[in-house]
Amino acid sequence: MQKNIIISVLIMASVLFGATNEEIIANFKARIQIPDIQVKIVSRKKVSKTLDFVTIFLTNGKSSQKISVFTSGEYIFPEVIDVKSGINLKDKMKREATNKNIAKVYKNEISDNIIKLGNDPKKKTLVIFSDPECPFCKRELASIEDQLKHNNIKMIFIPVHERSSLAKSFLIYKYAKKARNDKEKIKILRKYFSQDVDEKVSDEDVKRIEKLRTKYFKTGINGTPYKVMEKEIIK
Repeated sequence: MQKNIIISVLIMASVLFGATNEEIIANFKARIQIPDIQVKIVSRKKVSKTLDFVTIFLTNGKSSQKISVFTSGEYIFPEVIDVKSGINLKDKMKREATNKNIAKVYKNEISDNIIKLGNDPKKKTLVIFSDPECPFCKRELASIEDQLKHNNIKMIFIPVHERSSLAKSFLIYKYAKKARNDKEKIKILRKYFSQDVDEKVSDEDVKRIEKLRTKYFKTGINGTPYKVMEKEIIK
């Protein structure tokens, strides 16, 4: 009787915890018909008693890719939707991982790289990663006054566009530092969000913004605007 109970527990554990790392690796190697493909489990996180979220690194030495899947019992599947909330769990897990990485960088960020709007201790602070040439960021800026009614805002520029946007970001930082109040800062923001740069910006200054954006892109941010409440990235 005792032996049967132990066997039953082992079978149940196998079902609850999903496919093992070795099984997942073997499955991907069998399905991806690429010579010398290497498959490595980067991380594994339990979502519930029956569901694990697994991040996998694939490389053939020339190119590489990270993908994420869920596993439950003997199954592996790419997406999970919470039917009650409508939330895509993969998006949620990726965002949580990105915010965790952002927190490690943000805690050491210098004030010169942050445009601060609002200073109400009763309000929460929203951090926005932005790009002066991003159309969605321009739309975000259009409602900045309304947003300030509810939150303080901190902006960090990590342009996804190239030199002209990098130059605009540098100029925003340069002139916002001299602004006396939020109204003047917003005027500077709108100026460089809406027009081409006619001021010379050195390659060295552009590289400063390139370095800033690369630092945050490595956290997992892959588009702008990216918004997160500051309390989520201050640990």
